[in-house]
Formats: sequence, structure tokens, C-alpha cells
Amino acid sequence: MTTTTRTENDALIEALENTTAPDGLIPGHIYGYKLGDRVEVIDLSDKHLPQPRRKTGRVAVGDAASFIHYYKKHADPGSEVYVDIDHGRITAVLNAHEATPNVELLDEDNTARWGDHQLILTLAETDAWKRWTYHDRKLIRQADFADFIDDNRADIRKPTAADMLELVQHFQTQTRVTFNSATVLANGNKRLVFTEETDAGAGAKGQIEVPGQLELGLTPFDDSEPYVVTARFRYRIQGGALQMGYLLDNADNVRRDAVKQVVTHLQEELGVVIMRGTPAAG
Repeated sequence: MTTTTRTENDALIEALENTTAPDGLIPGHIYGYKLGDRVEVIDLSDKHLPQPRRKTGRVAVGDAASFIHYYKKHADPGSEVYVDIDHGRITAVLNAHEATPNVELLDEDNTARWGDHQLILTLAETDAWKRWTYHDRKLIRQADFADFIDDNRADIRKPTAADMLELVQHFQTQTRVTFNSATVLANGNKRLVFTEETDAGAGAKGQIEVPGQLELGLTPFDDSEPYVVTARFRYRIQGGALQMGYLLDNADNVRRDAVKQVVTHLQEELGVVIMRGTPAAG
């Protein structure tokens, strides 16, 4: 007994047994007809039209102003906007599904749309924010830390720039020293005790007082406002060598709040409600 498996292609050939190629082909359609023992397909889809029948594509912009401009140009009452707070990404679905006026007419109305015309803004972090967050919670050599503080003094509000310059210069001159201990003072600052190294051995003792924390003025994103962020000093003395670093307070919360700040601005400019989440892929 022989069993014949019927494939989709077999079914299509059978359906087109008596079909011939049409005399006139209309752009915007795909045609199929039987040619011998196979199916011939003629593709005259949208790419052959003078212009597309609808808008599609994923457009990425670099700032809020560009997002507002493109949205106002292409959006309609059915458009939707979403925000992914953790990733700082805002996505508008310009041809999203429209509201269904009456569920009883669901099979008759035309509210479903493709959702494949999207506008995306991924908020760009500022260089200063990236620098400070990159070194967050990392201990590095005394000299490297002094260079970092010197290079980024413009972001420090307290202590003053003059005080920070004096501290940096003090660290940079103490290259041949052995750090012995550290004491936390009543005002929260830290006193680091060291011994100078000489050719004859240990020399005079000295000390450096460093602030317990820094007050930074940082702007997380190009489109957000500046925030005050506290950086608490951290240190480690190991084998007489000093390593220093800092710990940013609530950096993640500041970043999330900055995203919300941009979202509020967009809602006011566009007159829409921005939903938290991620839209379906169009």
C-alpha cells in the first residue's frame, strides 16, 4: 500500500491547474499561476509602486527636539509612546492599533494597524556622567586618583576648586612615602598618616587630610537637567601603598529620575501619555 503525502505546494498547483497568467498585472500585488509542473510567482508588491501605500520603518533620533519634530510630523490620534526607564529608551509607535469603538463591530471596523512605523530615542549619557559612573566603587593608585580628580575638578561643587587643587598637588608630591594609618575625624574627613622614604631609610612623618565626601554637579543625559550627587571617599592601605576611590550615592536613582524628567517634558510638548513598557515589534 502506497501513501502519498500532500504538500502545500501540491495543493497550490492543483488549485491553479486551470489558471493562466493574467493579461494585465496590477502593481501592488503578488500573482501566482501554474507553469508546467511548478508554480510561477510574479512579485509586483509595493516596491514596484511609484510610492509606498503606507509609512513603515524604525527611525532613531539623537535628542528630544528631534523626537518631538518627527512625532508631530507623522503621528495621528492612534499613535502610542512607551518608555523603558531602566534603559533610557523612548519609543513611539506611529501606526499603532486604533481604539475599537464597539466590540460588536470588531469584525467590520478597521482599527488594527501594523505598528511597523516606529520612532526611537535612546537618551545619550553625558561624558561627565560616564566618567564618574565608570570609576564608581573602584579603588585605584594614589597618583591615578589624583589625576582623575584634577581632570574632573569642573564637576566638583564642594570642596572648592582651590581646595581640590591643593589636595591633588599634595598627593602628587607624596610619591616616595609609605602610608601607615588613617583616622576618621569628627567632621567626617579622613586623616592619612605617612612616612617619607629616604635613601637612609624612614624619614619624617606627615599627614594628609582628605574630605569625607565630594558634592558633584552632574547631568546624566544631554536632554536632562543637572543633579547634585554625593561621592563618598574610599581608601585602602596595603603594604604601605594607598589606593583611593569613591562611592556615588544613589546614582541609579538619579539616572532613572533624569529619564522621568525627559518623559515629562515630552508629554507636555506632545500632549500625550507616555506608557511604561516596550511596544510589540512592528
